[in-house]
Amino acid sequence: MKAGDIIRILQKHGLFLESQGVEEDTPLSGKVCVDNRELQEGDIFICIKGLNNDGHSFIGDARARKAALVICEDPFIDLLPSIRVTDSRKATALLAKLYWHDPSSRFRLVGITGTNGKTTTSLLLFRAVRELGLSAGWIGTLGYEINERHFATQHTTPDILELNRIFADMADQGVKYLFMEVSSHALALDRVYGIEFDYCLFTNLSREHLDFHSSMEDYGATKMKLFEGSVGHKSIALINTDDSYGRHIFDDLRQREAFVFSVGNTEADFLIRTDQPSHQASWEQSRFTLQCREGAINIRSPLIGRFNISNLALSAAAMNLMGFEKRQIEQVLNSVQPVRGRFERISNDRGIGVFIDYAHTPDALENVLRASRALEHRRILCLLGAGGDRDSGKRPLMLKAALQFSDAVIISDDNPRSENPNDIIREMVTGSEFWLPWWIIRDRREAIRAILRLAQPGDVVLICGKGHETYQEIEGVRHHFDDAEVARDYLAEVPSLENDDLALPVDRLMLELLFGLPGGENPGYQPPQTLVRISTDSRTIQPNSIFFALKGANFDGHDFLGQVLSDSSILGVGQNDSYSQSNYLKVPDSLQAMASLFRKYLLMFDVYKIALTGSTGKSSTKELLSAVLSAHSPTLKTQANENNLIGLCQTIGRIRPEHRFAIFELGTNAFGEIAALSDVCAPDAGIIINIGPSHLEFLKDENGVYKEKITLFNRPLDIRLFDADDPRFESFKASGKGVGFDEQADFRVGDVSCDDQSCCFTLNSENYFVPHPVPYFAKNASFAIAMALHKGLSTEKIRQALATPVLLDMRLQLERHGDRLLLADCYNANPVSMQSAIEYWHRLEPDKEHFAILGDMLELGASAEMYHDMIGTILSEQGYDDLITVGDLARRYHGQDNPLPACHFQNVEELLSTEILRSLPSGAVILVKGSHSIHLEKLLPLLRKEI
Repeated sequence: MKAGDIIRILQKHGLFLESQGVEEDTPLSGKVCVDNRELQEGDIFICIKGLNNDGHSFIGDARARKAALVICEDPFIDLLPSIRVTDSRKATALLAKLYWHDPSSRFRLVGITGTNGKTTTSLLLFRAVRELGLSAGWIGTLGYEINERHFATQHTTPDILELNRIFADMADQGVKYLFMEVSSHALALDRVYGIEFDYCLFTNLSREHLDFHSSMEDYGATKMKLFEGSVGHKSIALINTDDSYGRHIFDDLRQREAFVFSVGNTEADFLIRTDQPSHQASWEQSRFTLQCREGAINIRSPLIGRFNISNLALSAAAMNLMGFEKRQIEQVLNSVQPVRGRFERISNDRGIGVFIDYAHTPDALENVLRASRALEHRRILCLLGAGGDRDSGKRPLMLKAALQFSDAVIISDDNPRSENPNDIIREMVTGSEFWLPWWIIRDRREAIRAILRLAQPGDVVLICGKGHETYQEIEGVRHHFDDAEVARDYLAEVPSLENDDLALPVDRLMLELLFGLPGGENPGYQPPQTLVRISTDSRTIQPNSIFFALKGANFDGHDFLGQVLSDSSILGVGQNDSYSQSNYLKVPDSLQAMASLFRKYLLMFDVYKIALTGSTGKSSTKELLSAVLSAHSPTLKTQANENNLIGLCQTIGRIRPEHRFAIFELGTNAFGEIAALSDVCAPDAGIIINIGPSHLEFLKDENGVYKEKITLFNRPLDIRLFDADDPRFESFKASGKGVGFDEQADFRVGDVSCDDQSCCFTLNSENYFVPHPVPYFAKNASFAIAMALHKGLSTEKIRQALATPVLLDMRLQLERHGDRLLLADCYNANPVSMQSAIEYWHRLEPDKEHFAILGDMLELGASAEMYHDMIGTILSEQGYDDLITVGDLARRYHGQDNPLPACHFQNVEELLSTEILRSLPSGAVILVKGSHSIHLEKLLPLLRKEI
């Protein structure tokens, strides 16, 4: 190469301005350099103005290193032989081409550009040509390949000097076809300037690289540069016109009489057809037909998803234009395997579709999620993040796309690079509705394990953002991390959860956002804090837990915060200002904070939620409903007395991904509590069993109870079930269904018949049986049946489930001890349940002596004396052999004429100090009933003759 050759090629492209000290016949045998540190004597140094450095600053160093020639843009300031040009980047491209003797002219060069699909399309073509036994090369995101040999590169499109060196190496090794990804950076920075492509393919355009390009218009215009050769018929352009910008490119090129063809689903030169029954998408393959002038090309590929159909169609069309036969195209494209990290399926035996994808733009994410939804699926679960030091404007758009096309989303760290990952995720969730199913687990390994744990048979899991990458870049350091590897390892073992572990761990950042707390001031990397348990008891708390310091009537969890916070793995949440530890979060109300957490948590699970309330029979109805639904699918239910806000949180904390139903018993003793509980559990169905005089201390009267209970129905419910025998529910007949004995009931109970072992009844003329001898069980069971029928369970399956006794500890529990019959109901008491218990007790074995041990009915407010007197009247009318009472008001059961009977006791301990219970006849029928706080259960061991 001579200096005159350089001047002439620069003049030909309009880049030459002037020269200094250059003799055109002077041979130049040195290499071309843009990095002064690589210069050796006799080399050519080109001064490029970069983002951080200006090559003109190193001309002095180039002279010291005895460079033979300097090419620059600025006016000459040195005595070295120099050529001044208008654009030194373009000059570099031309000199590289000259230095390496125009290597790309020795093979067919195919360039593929677009936001998404470049890697897949280029590798499809490369592997297809290799499958045909032809020598080929590939250059792209993952490096470059020469036939079977792989090499690493730093950029999708290498810089122009390295690119021409690679070209030369490929030409020397006999490569006949080269398929190359062409990035917008490469086009903007003239890394491919002067290279003559034979075929130019366009995949699509969507938001990406706006940290580099000034706008989408600039981004699109940059992509257009690749296709200028087709205007002069130096290359063939092939455009995906299903993409809106692709249609714009095609129309523009067609108007300029370019050599251009279109690929698409409508009005295209290469028409994609997916309208045949055999074209149905599956987890295993994609099927479609590409109609071209030569006929139909039938594709059946292991690459799945609509976007891959576009990639396959573009590849098939390109091969057709390159002269390959239809038979060859079908043969090779149908055998090419998926590209690593591009909708790559991770096989497993759990019946879930797990895919790894590189999607890291809103459009790519939408495409891959749309493709997932086109597959047979139950739910779509998506994991995503956003990279640091990149276009921050796309971050909220990523989450928006994920939420639009997914059923649940986990947000995790991607490659934070030099940014604080907390700040990245805060930007992602900006503008998103908080009460949607997204959850933060910054630790990507834990996030992948969690989303796979969440998945159930038939679900599709999409792990997005990193695809083929085998590292996670944090503060400039690349740590080994491979999404596919983590997923395979988890799927191979699927470890079980500990009983008290949450199914989804909680990230500290999730809590900060939930509680409205500001981010930290550290702009750099912040390690994630992942917590796996919730605790309100410092005595049993374990490491990696969240401790909520709750205040109660007789306790204050803040008293134990100092002890709890000494373990740095525990995160404390409280409402006191006196703690400054980094593992403490201050909130206005600890209980409301915990409720908010579980409200958000519950959104991530695919479970049909049933909220159930009433004055009596809640627990028995819940147990019966649970028995029926559990026969169909795993069911979560409220345990024991977990019917307040703390208990509801505890119930939700036990949810598991396999649960398909959740039954939440809602209790109340004050206005607003049912609404607050409903906000947390967001039920799909609501059941109000009955309205009676209970918790009147704050609810005042039955109308107050009614007003409080019906707030459950003031929600967008799938179904409302109510007591058809209560005329107050008349207003809900249009929006709900009644259950009861009333002739107009939607679910009419009838023909109730009980013996000492069971109860038979009909519901809408269908016969049912429960192995419980209590008459009111018929109506409670009818609510369970009505709900089960609504959810599609068969009558036979419901009958089978009801035939198994349910455990109702201390709720009208009938026990036989020798010839003594004990009826224990120490869980709760109100006038309705007390009357029902007395009537049932009175009918049991009427020829035997009947003894009642009754306690106070609590929380009846100003009406307490009246209701206790009413029960006294019922007892008098029904009759009994003896009555023992415990509590302040229970003495009124004896009648107002006997204000201080001898068999009345202020508390259980006082009664136990006597011999009265030991002297009860062995053949008696004994009823024990009162509010739980009276603690009549302490009498049961003695009555059972256990002590």
